[in-house]
Amino acid sequence: MRVAMIAYTTYEMDARVKRAAEALVERGHHVDVFAVSHGGMRPASNNGLLRIHRLRMRRAFVLVSFFQVRRAYHVVYVHNMPNFLVFAGLIPKIARARIVLDIHDPAAELLACIRGRELPRWMQRLATAEERISMSFADAVITVNESMRQRLSTISRRPVAVVMNLPDPAVFGPRQTSRQREAGQWLVYSGTIAHRNGLDLVVRALSLLTAEFPLLRFRIIGEGPAVESVLRLAEDEGVADRVEFQSFVPHHEIPAMVSDAVAGISPQREDAFGTLVFSVKVAEYIALGLPVICTGTVTMRHYFGDDEILFFEAANTEDLARAIRDLLTDPAAADERALRSQIKLDKLGWSAQKETLVETVEALVGSTRLHSRGEPELVGIPWPERSAEGGPPNRRTG
Repeated sequence: MRVAMIAYTTYEMDARVKRAAEALVERGHHVDVFAVSHGGMRPASNNGLLRIHRLRMRRAFVLVSFFQVRRAYHVVYVHNMPNFLVFAGLIPKIARARIVLDIHDPAAELLACIRGRELPRWMQRLATAEERISMSFADAVITVNESMRQRLSTISRRPVAVVMNLPDPAVFGPRQTSRQREAGQWLVYSGTIAHRNGLDLVVRALSLLTAEFPLLRFRIIGEGPAVESVLRLAEDEGVADRVEFQSFVPHHEIPAMVSDAVAGISPQREDAFGTLVFSVKVAEYIALGLPVICTGTVTMRHYFGDDEILFFEAANTEDLARAIRDLLTDPAAADERALRSQIKLDKLGWSAQKETLVETVEALVGSTRLHSRGEPELVGIPWPERSAEGGPPNRRTG
């Protein structure tokens, strides 16, 4: 099967796009990725079954249409945002290719979150219409969690499959060494530094706990628009010496950078967007064996219970301080939660998510159609043997 994958993102920096492409390649399919160019990277690369073409997104329609003539794609797989990128697959669709739309984020809710206020009614309608029309153009829709599936099902009759964002076990596995509590009580956050992700709440909670826990520190790994405001807040709260910033690092370096932490933290705000988010960083912390402190959003509570994660009330600094205090004063209970959350994460499993993704794509085409277009049948091609750590070989993360 030949797949064109389109994403308005940098391939190496978007774990979902990267892993979706690699899952299809592992199954033996040819994948051409059309992604945003990035400084210092070659315009295109070819790695056997996987080809990466870097471009400006306004050229996606032309380039995909051109390659359709040469490659005769069976499937065009599009990652939002924006949703209307699906229409870059118009010429392949006319040529009987199938279209997959992978909806990472809800359009209207994310736009309102970025703007910091509710959208005008006309803008809400426009965003919803763009989403509905794009879904109608697609032959299959994939999304990231059950809350998103339910939301999308209310605006379209198109069936929606769930493929969760879960950490690669080949990179995010339990650490072999115990947490070094004597070196300091580090809380750690890795991800985008934005108001919606609530890092200001952690800084304020830190200031409430300084006298009680003199070793308490907060490490932030990432970049984003709220860096300066978080820095200023730490100064204003008198905890600048307890907050450490690390800029963006490659995904595979994160495990080493959190090895001395007593807990990972995800203080996501529970607005219309935050309610629908499954925090991938939480899954990464869990996979590494870290106890987790997390906002008790509807989506996170759908997947984990109070005996697995220390939840706190959204945007409540005092309740966040309470959760941190509970963790630090009872490390044995924290370790028990960490173990139970790992068991739950193992049940969700990336291998099962990967299988859902590939089966959804393959079901659109079918072996008969593949054979009729000169493609060898792929039914029965096994997955590569798994490594001792539970992850497939040669897996890269992003």
